[in-house]
Amino acid sequence: MRIRKKRRSGVRGAAAVEFAIVLPLFLTLVLGTIDYGYYFFVSEVVTNAAREGARAGSVVDPSDQALALSQAQTVANGYLAAGGLSQQGVQTPTIVQVNGVNAVQVEINYPVGSLTGFFPSTMIPAISHALAVMRWQ
Repeated sequence: MRIRKKRRSGVRGAAAVEFAIVLPLFLTLVLGTIDYGYYFFVSEVVTNAAREGARAGSVVDPSDQALALSQAQTVANGYLAAGGLSQQGVQTPTIVQVNGVNAVQVEINYPVGSLTGFFPSTMIPAISHALAVMRWQ
């Protein structure tokens, strides 16, 4: 029995030491996955909102440019809201020339940052940017 006690006392506390070594790596992996997953989610919603806004503006009659721009703004804001994001960051859509043809341009700059607060703002991009241009159909 004495031999068994000696073997146990030499290993005592090893699990706590291993846990203390592995925990920071595990937390970095899990929290990093959460933060970057949220960033990629926001990036996709912002990109699709800009694309849908430009498409909605480009199908309106080209003679009514004010209606086309307001339609683009409304659809982009609605897409952000449907994606669970606040309706901020949508800049006023504009009319641009693409190869001599008028087109609707929608630009969105949406603030993202870290969701968990574990990483500094230099590791996660602070803004998700999307620009979509579609000519009138």
